[in-house]
Amino acid sequence: MSDKRLRWFMSRRPGAVEAVLSRSFGGSQTPYDWLARSVSASARNVLVVVAGAGGMVERLAADGRFVVGLDWSESAIREAHRRGRDRMVQADANYLPFGPETFDAVVSELGLAVNENRELMLAEIARVLRPGGMFAGMAPSMRPVNVEDARSIATLARQLRVTPHLPGETEFRATPLLVGAGLQKAEDARAKFYFDVRGRDDAEVLVGGLRATDEVERARHTVNYLAERSKQRPVRVPLPMRRILAIK
Repeated sequence: MSDKRLRWFMSRRPGAVEAVLSRSFGGSQTPYDWLARSVSASARNVLVVVAGAGGMVERLAADGRFVVGLDWSESAIREAHRRGRDRMVQADANYLPFGPETFDAVVSELGLAVNENRELMLAEIARVLRPGGMFAGMAPSMRPVNVEDARSIATLARQLRVTPHLPGETEFRATPLLVGAGLQKAEDARAKFYFDVRGRDDAEVLVGGLRATDEVERARHTVNYLAERSKQRPVRVPLPMRRILAIK
């Protein structure tokens, strides 16, 4: 892998996290499936905030439902359009360009984790939710993990020299944030998914999507390490996730 290609992966290119989430499984479901199942079939107008390249927008699409995605990144919007995901708006999640009580549900795959001003974002989400509407958000977590998972994480951490997980803060107190925004917590659940590295392509995708090292040489070393290990058997990397649901 060239330095240029590694830097491309490590620059958090649009779709990097989506590539990891869409190829991670807990049983037969991906994190996208897990989050999408929290959205009622009766929700007709749905907003996805911090939508990235629009993976969750596509996952929530259904007959009779209007889904729009929002992200601040121009490159993410371009990538979404390149993938045929046209219902995307470039805007700040802390200042949503929608009127009050517009949506039946608001969803965010990693917005709670990566937005440094969660209070403002949640207040805006509450504003655009109709009464009785649902907010569903996900964030990376440090649990659940078993002994084998802990060994796998520790091994990968030694290669990267940083604890590997998806971008964003892993643990925060959800209830005070929700209450402060006028939302009532309905669920704070955790589930575990696995990303299986079966070859070099998988290794590149994983290192590109994780909050990992910024050193090109360290990233190359980790990709080579995972690719070599996967020749014997798939390398299972645990990705614990947290799902937070709240009602307005």
